[in-house]
Amino acid sequence: MYCEVFIKDFSRLGEIVSAQLSESSAGALLDNAMKLSLEANPMFTTEMQREALAAVSEQMLREPLLGKWIEPYKDLAVQREEITGIIMAGNLPLVGFHDFLSCIAAGFKTEIKLSRKDCFLLPALFEILCGINHYWRERVFFTDTLSERISRLIATGSDQTVRSIGGNYRDIPRLLRGTRSSFAILDGSEDREQLTKLCDDMFLYFGMGCRSVSTLIVPQGFDFYPLLKSAGKYAHLGGNNEYSSAFRYNKALLVMEEKEFIDGGFFLLQKGAPFPPPLSVIGVVEYTAKNEIEAFIKMNENRIQAMVSCADDEGFTAPGEAQHPKLDQYADNINTLDFLLKNISK
Repeated sequence: MYCEVFIKDFSRLGEIVSAQLSESSAGALLDNAMKLSLEANPMFTTEMQREALAAVSEQMLREPLLGKWIEPYKDLAVQREEITGIIMAGNLPLVGFHDFLSCIAAGFKTEIKLSRKDCFLLPALFEILCGINHYWRERVFFTDTLSERISRLIATGSDQTVRSIGGNYRDIPRLLRGTRSSFAILDGSEDREQLTKLCDDMFLYFGMGCRSVSTLIVPQGFDFYPLLKSAGKYAHLGGNNEYSSAFRYNKALLVMEEKEFIDGGFFLLQKGAPFPPPLSVIGVVEYTAKNEIEAFIKMNENRIQAMVSCADDEGFTAPGEAQHPKLDQYADNINTLDFLLKNISK
């Protein structure tokens, strides 16, 4: 019964969000949340927030998708009084939505500590959900400090933040996620459509997400001109004060240190950049043989979130899909539902 209610209510939430996004106004509740989000975080432009809302409604809140996702757990997904705590990051709009959804799907009550950079969108969606079914009002609590009642913890943040959080909650099961990033492998045969989609992976949300392609692995002598031309789609990012400040700073730093780079107008392509590189910088790694790609993956295996390639290889994502994870594409490749339902209290 719980699964049926969960699927029905959350798919209805998706329908409402999709309908509102199709209009010039997303409705008073979401419009106000987006306005407040932009005031709190200039990197959360209205366009980026609408993109995040659309991705959630299309990829995570469709009845067939929810049904298929929860099917293997339907006997375990029941109403529980245990409370799971979530500490959410704030680098992207609604970046913690999948964790919220997973906790509800598993039947847990949930306490959520939002990031100050992203503290309006999820409560707005929750208000819409409670309008669909008031039952959820007593299942989710937004708080500044997690209580001692939580029996599990999911936390996402910087490596330093996650280490600190882990130490504070060492006595309960924890799913901790630190800094990760994504890369793409190119061979020069990519067409314009593929490169345009790759630019979505690189620059959507200003490239600030763990699923953002921050590094390109290319053959020696790779011609970047077609990519630079496709990237013009996102030239408007240079009009954002915070992003442009990072761009100018990193460019000045590279010039001062006499390091080689390509100026893309609003981003920088740099050989030898760290993984992940700083904001506005796309790292470039050159290869002459396949084993060099394998060496890069092995060296960074604990810091990789998504791998993008036009080749249809297992474990790789097609260009344009990195920023739109499906329900079963879990962060850090750790199945959140498995974590939540393992060793549940009897």
